[in-house]
Amino acid sequence: MVLFNELKVVNLVRSLNWRRIKNLILTGSSFSLSALLQKNIMWGRPAVLTIEPTNLCNLRCPLCTTGNGEMERSAGKMSLDTFRKIIDTVGDDIFFLLLYHQGEPYINKNFLDFVRLAKEKKIYCTTSTNAHYFTDKNIRETIDSGLDSMIVSIDGVRQESYETYRIKGNLNKVLQGLERFVKIKKELNRSTPLVALQFLVMKHNEHEIPEVKKLARKIGVDRLLIKNIEVRSKEEAQQWLPKDNRYRRYHFDDDKFEVKNNRKQSCPRPWLSTLINWDGSVVPCCFDKNGTHAMGNINQFQDFDYIWNNTRFKHFRHQLSTNRKSIDMCRNCNMGFGSFIPEFKWFKKKSDTLPQASGDEKKFPILK
Repeated sequence: MVLFNELKVVNLVRSLNWRRIKNLILTGSSFSLSALLQKNIMWGRPAVLTIEPTNLCNLRCPLCTTGNGEMERSAGKMSLDTFRKIIDTVGDDIFFLLLYHQGEPYINKNFLDFVRLAKEKKIYCTTSTNAHYFTDKNIRETIDSGLDSMIVSIDGVRQESYETYRIKGNLNKVLQGLERFVKIKKELNRSTPLVALQFLVMKHNEHEIPEVKKLARKIGVDRLLIKNIEVRSKEEAQQWLPKDNRYRRYHFDDDKFEVKNNRKQSCPRPWLSTLINWDGSVVPCCFDKNGTHAMGNINQFQDFDYIWNNTRFKHFRHQLSTNRKSIDMCRNCNMGFGSFIPEFKWFKKKSDTLPQASGDEKKFPILK
């Protein structure tokens, strides 16, 4: 079985058809030209989509916008009607769907219905959960839904270290639920969903990495993901970053910190993918936790292509292609492509300007 992170590659490839391959070629080509010419060029629709079932969570993780109380968006759960509208609109073009963002997906009672609707379109579906809702009923319904893969977050092998970050979490409940999930999947002789145990490395738990490897083998998960954490201030870096530099995404000297490999000039995400929050608002990617760069709302505009190609999105892509570091959320991200992309200054015209927003776009004014 070929795996990439939590993904089962064979299933991912099976979700492709000629229409989706064509769309991938169009979006990929338009991103490449945009990066080379430093202009906004857009062909096709997003090939990858993230949908937020809810921004509510049962835990209070200190580095999470929901958990630490810094969520500025209203709290809620996506309706089945909103999800169905999204899938009816763009489902034929996307091949990969991530059903999670700023919340615990199982809190939304429609979550598994979302999976079933997406699988009717033969879209690869993955999610991420803290595994506090793994009853036998939920486990069987999850397996039967057709979900392709899932991430289960366990950031400690003892309750004390686990709840240092997963505040209000119960490690014993999580482990029992995960063990039942793996056992029931075997009893049903099912290969999906692929289960990946994720361990975020922090100062208080980095010494537990050998033990979490043993735990993953004992439970029988399909994959163990050892990942680094995101911080936004010197104080957070001092409190949470592990001492082992291999597990840091930052250069940090106790005074200032910067993202490793932060010289990326452009990022393909706003060309190849987008994210839709629980209320239908469309944002460029998962780094926009609070919807600061909302491009429109699927519940207000019947035509998704209007949002995908509106003035605000054009302005964002143009800004990303020409001056990525001017975008606040991009400064804490190391995704994208680096300095090997040449600057073809002669392709840029002095008259290249973006049209002013008008009509409904004024509800989502361009941020300076």
